[in-house]
Amino acid sequence: MTKLWYDDVNYATSRELLYNIQSHADTKSSSDHASNRLFSHLDESHLFSRPTYSTLLALLNNYYRNLGTPEHQTYTEDAEVSSFLTEISKSQIMVEAHKFLYSKGLASSSMTSFVRQLKTIWFTLYSRSSHSGSSRDTCAFEHVFVGETTNSKVDGFHSWIQFYLQEKAGHLNYLGYVFTRRPSVVAVHFSWYSKIKNVSTFIMGTSPEFDMAMLTTCFLARPNSLCQFSIDGQDVQIKTYDVPHERQRLIATAYVYN
Repeated sequence: MTKLWYDDVNYATSRELLYNIQSHADTKSSSDHASNRLFSHLDESHLFSRPTYSTLLALLNNYYRNLGTPEHQTYTEDAEVSSFLTEISKSQIMVEAHKFLYSKGLASSSMTSFVRQLKTIWFTLYSRSSHSGSSRDTCAFEHVFVGETTNSKVDGFHSWIQFYLQEKAGHLNYLGYVFTRRPSVVAVHFSWYSKIKNVSTFIMGTSPEFDMAMLTTCFLARPNSLCQFSIDGQDVQIKTYDVPHERQRLIATAYVYN
């Protein structure tokens, strides 16, 4: 993963991204321990104009946040998914991830086939909520990169980009940090549409292609377990779970563990 880390040319630098973690939060409480927003500055014009970011942003409004509400992917939304996967597949990060997974027998030699594999495990709709019956109300991308809500809480939501956007829009209230780790791992406590997320983790400033490569590699190589590796000399752990769907194993969730 260290190579992927250094290959992340679209990483948000300290000049492009500033954040303020403020006070420690109790995950069992809804008290606000942060008087200010988590994000104090983001150079949107520079960062969000890059293809992997802009195509990711186009996907974020394609889903209903409430679990149990059936999802239906339109032709336009499917085209947006394809555009995103095309852009990240051009990155050196995804090329390296594909090369590694192929060497382990976890992906075919063809990048085209690998992109189809990414689309399957990340964007296939399936049922997550016990209230949805057979309705397909979720997919891995929605859970991890967008976030979802139940009657009582927030599920998933492991993207710093989505956090920034929702905080800026006034839909999210940052309540404080739970822990921080190098390299730039932040665990946060927040409310989203008045529902609480006890703790959500992400690596601050990583590009969409890095997150997809890191989480995909761990899911395929270490499903349903801890995936441990080093980034720039710092230990990182990713936890993933799969879910069976029509004779396939799809991503249920994937996130930075600590």
